Amino acid sequence: MELLEEHRCFDGQQQRWRHHSPVLNCAMTFSIFLPPERETPPPVLYWLSG
Repeated sequence: MELLEEHRCFDGQQQRWRHHSPVLNCAMTFSIFLPPERETPPPVLYWLSG
């Protein structure tokens, strides 16, 4: 996997990654928001476009 972008926002980090999909035989990208560390784990939201 390759980190394409990383930006600070809302006290956390927003990252954009690229990986190769052997099933689709092409490069795919996804983004993830990493909130600041807290005592309790943050909720998770998965969003699958397409």
